[in-house]
Order: sequence, then C-alpha cells, then structure tokens
Amino acid sequence: MIAPRPRRRVLPRALTPVPAGDLAAHFEGLGNPTRLSIVERLARTAEMRVSDLAAELSASQPRMSWHLRFLRRARVITTRRDGREVLCRLDRESIEQNLVRFTELLAGRGPSELSLGSPGPVRPSRTLAAPEPPLPEV
Repeated sequence: MIAPRPRRRVLPRALTPVPAGDLAAHFEGLGNPTRLSIVERLARTAEMRVSDLAAELSASQPRMSWHLRFLRRARVITTRRDGREVLCRLDRESIEQNLVRFTELLAGRGPSELSLGSPGPVRPSRTLAAPEPPLPEV
C-alpha cells in the first residue's frame, strides 16, 4: 500500500503582512530577478493591469500572483480591484521610507536613532570585531 503524500504547505511568511519599515522583508521582496523586472516595469507607469504585466514578462497568471504577493507583503507595491481586473502600482512612499531607513543604517545609526521607528530590535547574526591594526614592517 502506498503511503499518503504529505500535504504541501505554503510558506506562512509569504502570506502574512509585515510591519512598515521591516527592511529584511523589503529586500526579500526585491530579491528575485522576476520581481525586479516587475518593479522596473511599474516604475515606468502609474498603474498597470496584472494581466498585462504577466503578458509582458511571459509569466503565467499563478506565477505572477505569487511574485505580486511577495511584493505586496514587502510593501513595494499596492493593488486595487477594478471590476474583474486587478491593477498594481509601486508604493513609492513605502519604498522611499525604506530607502531612508537603509541609508541611516549604512550611516551607522542604531535602531533607536532611526527617524522612522523600528519594527523591533536588530539582532545581528554575528558580532563583528573592529579591524585589527596593520602589522609593523620588519
């Protein structure tokens, strides 16, 4: 007798909204060539139908919906329904806020100093020591 197949699970993080200013989720949303192509095309227009976007990128409707879900979760795009059509546009305000947060992070400001608030404590994956001074010449 054949054992039943395990149920497929959708990644729960892909479906849950994230707080505004979550840089990890923002960059995760941009971390795919197809999603970057979507952003590139939406940057050229105010709003675009999902079906047109899928045709332009030669992507199936389910695959396009998957990528758009990541971009919505990352607050890179917003969508609205107009009858049977779904239209999407860049969430330029959110992108700008995340760019400011990232710039401040690169400038060495801690999470408590960031002007846009913090989604939570920053937990570095490892501690980075200060660089060692160069060895003296012999």
